[in-house]
Amino acid sequence: MKNMRINKVSFTDKTIDQYNVIIDVRTPLEYKEDHIPGSSNYAVLTNKQRHEIGIKYKENSFLAKKIGAQLISQNIAKILGKINFDKKETILIYCWRGGLRSLSLYLVLKQIGYDVYLLDGGYKAYRRNVVNYLEKIAPKFRYNQLMGITGVGKTLFLKELSKNYQTIDFEGLANHKGSILGNIPNKIQPSQKYFETLIYEKLKRFNAKKRVWVEAESIKVGKLNIPSLVWRSMPLGRNIKISSSLDERVKYILKDYKYFTSDPKLMSEALRVLKQIIPKEDFSNIEKSLKKKNYYEFVKALIIYHYDKAYKKTRAESASMVFVEIYLEKINLNYIRRAISMNKSF
Repeated sequence: MKNMRINKVSFTDKTIDQYNVIIDVRTPLEYKEDHIPGSSNYAVLTNKQRHEIGIKYKENSFLAKKIGAQLISQNIAKILGKINFDKKETILIYCWRGGLRSLSLYLVLKQIGYDVYLLDGGYKAYRRNVVNYLEKIAPKFRYNQLMGITGVGKTLFLKELSKNYQTIDFEGLANHKGSILGNIPNKIQPSQKYFETLIYEKLKRFNAKKRVWVEAESIKVGKLNIPSLVWRSMPLGRNIKISSSLDERVKYILKDYKYFTSDPKLMSEALRVLKQIIPKEDFSNIEKSLKKKNYYEFVKALIIYHYDKAYKKTRAESASMVFVEIYLEKINLNYIRRAISMNKSF
């Protein structure tokens, strides 16, 4: 063991792509907050164990290390019972900063005969790279925006564009529709850090010389924020505005948010939030239709008394130059495909 060479590798995207298996040995809470996509969590300490050892370390560092070693050994024994990697697999292990937790599992797997490596600097090295990329490289991409008032099918349009163009669906990455009714049932928004990780992982695979299509979003998508320097760069390219009739928008929203009409709890929670941010008279107009369970009129009132008024205050409407406008007679894939094929702006 004394003469065993420890294979440490510095972080680069090419480095990560070389490994068949990536193991994150941090606690489940650390892993949930953020991790290298594609990694598996085999925690050498539980959330509770790490917390308790941290407290003990302040009192007696030697004893804390001894207890920690005991717990890590026990947990590694359990991990070995779970894993079934082929000997030919190349394995990368990381912890918070490439310290004792990752080294402990590394040494055991190395002794067994696995082809295993340690990420030098651990998760912190990866996170540092993500932050640097989003601050210095990502803002230089040529972003083009799909603009348009709520209910014109921007997300559907963006999804169709993704078949042939570089696109980022911030709402999809954030598990949120971006509006007052934006919470999606049974879907939890990721942490801010992991949201940034997902954006980074998407952008780094793009050709920087080609355009990237996005929706004209508020900087906030639910509880999350689009990286500020990226958000500032988004309106600087071509801004294409999509529009449609009020009737089409109502019908599209009824389809897109159909789970709200079938779950009164979701609707009441959304209205509770809405009541706090719009004038009393406007809220009353919206609530009348809902009480009658006339969902068409309810969505129509929601558009007139909330969405359209709110949109006028957005950056997209007040400060973004429109390159071209596309009117959709029907908000469906056939009309969207026709619009894309006929418009040279794409």
